[in-house]
Amino acid sequence: MMDFLGYLSLPVTLLAIFCIQAMSLQLILGGAGLLSLGHAAYLAVGGYAAGAVTVFGLPALGIDPTQYPLTSLFIAMVGGMVAAGVTGFLVALPCLRLQGDYLAMATLGFGEIVVTVLKNVEVLGGTRGFKDIPRLVNPGVLWISVALVGAFLYRLYRSPLGLAILATRDDEIAARSLGISTSNAKVSAFVIGTALAGLAGAFHVHTLQFISPDAADFTRSVEVLLAVVLGGMFSLPGSIFGAIILVFVPELLRFAPAWVAEKRMLFFSLVVIIIMVRNPAGLTAFVNSFLLRFGRKRGTPTPSGGP
Repeated sequence: MMDFLGYLSLPVTLLAIFCIQAMSLQLILGGAGLLSLGHAAYLAVGGYAAGAVTVFGLPALGIDPTQYPLTSLFIAMVGGMVAAGVTGFLVALPCLRLQGDYLAMATLGFGEIVVTVLKNVEVLGGTRGFKDIPRLVNPGVLWISVALVGAFLYRLYRSPLGLAILATRDDEIAARSLGISTSNAKVSAFVIGTALAGLAGAFHVHTLQFISPDAADFTRSVEVLLAVVLGGMFSLPGSIFGAIILVFVPELLRFAPAWVAEKRMLFFSLVVIIIMVRNPAGLTAFVNSFLLRFGRKRGTPTPSGGP
């Protein structure tokens, strides 16, 4: 039993990081309605920046990160979020003039640029990856951060800025007619979302003590996108549901019979297809539908929707 719990410690840790990354994309995709296919690049930018802070920056100031882990982690988190947020802002200015598939292609191209650049920066490890980063994160800090990010986004959606972002997503022309600056709303959502992805990157490098340019590749971006869509792109809790499915279902299939475990990714793909065919709006819509029917049978109030 203890061996099994020890085995679960890494997936649970990675799940927390993945939840933050999924919620950050949910703000961009489900909140602002912007399709980004290069979101993993911001995790990589934030991770590399945070790692550089603790490996190069703090020692240069005479600070040993292992002696002041929480302070060092906080500084690294700020560095990762600022680096990713600034990068997101620079990408948003030209790219958010585009819409739909054109925006998706532009963000995909940016992700490939990040991968190429990181492979050629030798001071950060180049193609070998950035390693020997001090471990500063524990599961408690991670899950508290997940709760704080969720609470922050929940409040953001109910703030004037959040309502402007949602109005821009629903009908940009109507939002403009009400005096809402749709360009500011889009840029704000993009910058906040990318900064939170940088936060996930800071946790990533100080948990695994390593990051490579592959962290920014297209496959990783698709995984985050799948988590958001699978859970329900218009629901903040849906991002967490989707992350749980993507992290734990493949791991649980390892303990299935051998003929299943050997082809677990095939069976996992079938699970994803079945979920999306049965519930195109995501898991959150299915849960709300179930609670609605259950509430009618019991004669209890039905749940309300919203992010």
